[in-house]
Amino acid sequence: MTEDSLQSLRLAFKRAFTAYFLDLNSPAIADPTEAFATCRAYLSALRERLGQEEFMHRLDDETTHMAGHIEQDLRYRVWTAALRLEDGEVEDRLRECFEYGLGQLDEQG
Repeated sequence: MTEDSLQSLRLAFKRAFTAYFLDLNSPAIADPTEAFATCRAYLSALRERLGQEEFMHRLDDETTHMAGHIEQDLRYRVWTAALRLEDGEVEDRLRECFEYGLGQLDEQG
């Protein structure tokens, strides 16, 4: 897997997660299906690239880092100016997706 492929999967997950997060904070029905699927694909590729031990070692830092990027993106979007972000809310929801993705990877073997 190339670095570009991993970055493409990361970007796809960030987009899907952001859409899901915005739905969670709106009157719309929040469907996590795409966020969970893209999360699983990204985590699978990341684990393949790093190996199991390094993957697990870096996962917490990756979660915090990605949550910061997503939160910053949300804060700078003009059309989400009314969105009120609670401290840690983005990271908490992101961790939920990662936990789901990890569960799927564990089932996969």
